[in-house]
Amino acid sequence: MAGTSLSRSLQRRLDDWREQSDTPGVAAVARLNGEVLWAGASGLADRERNLRLEADAPFLIYSITKTFTSVCVLQLDQEGRLELDEPAGRWLPDLSLPADVTLRHLLRHTAGLRDYGGLPEYRADVRSRPSSPWSAREFLDATLPQGLLFEPGKGWSYSNIGYMLLRHIIEHASGKSFRQCVEERIAGPLGLPQTRVAESLEDLHDLVAGYGCEVSEDGEERDVRGVYHPGWCAPGVIASTAAELTRFYDRLFAGELVDPSHLAMMREVVRVPGHFPPVVSPSSGLGILADPDGPFGSSYGHGGQGPGYSLAATVLPGFPGGRLCIATFCNKSREPVADDAERVLLECLCERSS
Repeated sequence: MAGTSLSRSLQRRLDDWREQSDTPGVAAVARLNGEVLWAGASGLADRERNLRLEADAPFLIYSITKTFTSVCVLQLDQEGRLELDEPAGRWLPDLSLPADVTLRHLLRHTAGLRDYGGLPEYRADVRSRPSSPWSAREFLDATLPQGLLFEPGKGWSYSNIGYMLLRHIIEHASGKSFRQCVEERIAGPLGLPQTRVAESLEDLHDLVAGYGCEVSEDGEERDVRGVYHPGWCAPGVIASTAAELTRFYDRLFAGELVDPSHLAMMREVVRVPGHFPPVVSPSSGLGILADPDGPFGSSYGHGGQGPGYSLAATVLPGFPGGRLCIATFCNKSREPVADDAERVLLECLCERSS
């Protein structure tokens, strides 16, 4: 663990950020070369019951799940059960996917598939029927008939639909559910007892209260547990803790989950169009987002945002002192997001390491 002085500085920065952001609670963990450097939390896990938030509390991690999906696909490629450059349609013959859309395109968001997140009908239905998600067919019917945004491999556009298809391909290739694959391939081997795929309303009961206005017709903020069904996340969604998530990313980048060639494939990135300060060079790999020219050094990881929760997870392989992994979890889905809290903590860590 970090020395007393560093721990106090990090905790103070976290407390200050939470108070200024009006976030109910925030938990964070920093891990250096595999060992927990610091773990802290600030604020409440449940406002109604006035429960203090602990650093090891579980949250829904939303799109950070995509890195787990990528690991499962890469492992199946290593085992010869599928091939990254084969047509995705081979595994999904009932869908009219263009033959040149490959698994690698889906993983890197370069397939040209559309997304459902910004569709007015999707947001309206989440608000009016949060406990009754769309079926897989409804997700597909809302997106696929509109065609591709661009020729596969000739552009970049974030697509949850692509990762929904990857989840189905994982299940076809492995003969097991996505939940079983995450448990048997990642959570079990790494010793992550609180990391699992959430599939029902009941799976959210033991999580930190998550406050968001996305699931109420009047737009009022409320605890999404018991109301929001994880099935609204078509690619699948995992629940985890900041400590377990940093262990996952640390072991991944240490080469424990995939072999060196597949880890190199994952880290091979393409530039994402647009500008997203403070990110310098927004880029996308296989199941990860990256900033090769970031202010704290080259960084890899993913963010997560959805009803009730905002999260960030980052790996800095070239950080002073070694490989740094940091995860920041907030139990509110309104601005400011977890990326802001992460940046505050990284600034503190950089100051102390210089």
